[in-house]
Amino acid sequence: MITTFENLPNEVITNIIEYISSPNDIYHAFAGLNQRFDIVLEFVRLSIDIFRENKQNLMLAHYFSTNCDRLRLYNICPSIKLIRFLRLRSLTMVEPAESQSNSIQSRSLPMLEYLTGPATMIIFDCLFGNEHQRWHFLRSCNFLFSPLPNLKTTWQPNYNLCTLSGITCSRTILSQLLVLVPSIKYLHIDMLSDDHSNWITPINIKNLVSLRIGFSRLIYDDISYLIGPKLHRLYLDIYNKSISIDFANLAAFLISIPQKLKQFNCDYPGSSVNINEIRVIHPLFRNMEVVHGYSNNFIKLVCKNMEPSEDLMCRL
Repeated sequence: MITTFENLPNEVITNIIEYISSPNDIYHAFAGLNQRFDIVLEFVRLSIDIFRENKQNLMLAHYFSTNCDRLRLYNICPSIKLIRFLRLRSLTMVEPAESQSNSIQSRSLPMLEYLTGPATMIIFDCLFGNEHQRWHFLRSCNFLFSPLPNLKTTWQPNYNLCTLSGITCSRTILSQLLVLVPSIKYLHIDMLSDDHSNWITPINIKNLVSLRIGFSRLIYDDISYLIGPKLHRLYLDIYNKSISIDFANLAAFLISIPQKLKQFNCDYPGSSVNINEIRVIHPLFRNMEVVHGYSNNFIKLVCKNMEPSEDLMCRL
């Protein structure tokens, strides 16, 4: 019967160390303890969060760089060299230095699956360029609403990318971008407020199951273009304080679309709402709830278990 920690198999010790989760605790508890634990640490997969660049964080990033599978840098940390993180599967960089931005590519981060960071031409080349340039595992990108690079006519569709978020663009650019992501399932975008461009049809949204779209003014036609046969969750962000939402018109629009939604969310500026008034406007909103969000200046509404549109149509 095993009674001491050292007598456990390496695989069990690895799982225990990963459960501790804090790289700082792991380093002080096991680093340099003995040869066996040095070998065990080589197989530990860690998440490293760095909120500021200091000696301790730089030491941890250096020591565990080959073990790290998720790295999140929330502020400017120019001394972190991404080239050392060859096994990285998830990367978040809110304010990367130029050298770090240039390192976010398939050659230096070949195992990457999830990426959050500003959009760059290098990243887009690795998404839509030739087979030698591409990431083969990347399936989720969040571009933090940074400016998009100009799309190249030579780019080819990426069938691995399933989630695309943090994008602000025109109707035309979005139409072109969606052609490049035929497997897209989750889309989070903001529409330009002064956009006078047109949609380019057909729009490739046949696999889209979740759509979050932000407006300065609510335009139902834009939503209609992005509702495909598999969509079951629609999330609207309204940013203009001067716009009041007509929930009767909104319900009429939602029941007019052929797709049966399972969940509807809506965020808009305000500090109070009479939820009972919204619930009685239309049976579609009978399960509407107010949820607490990150700001008291925004009202967050969630409506789950929505009744099928065709049933409602028969009642009315």
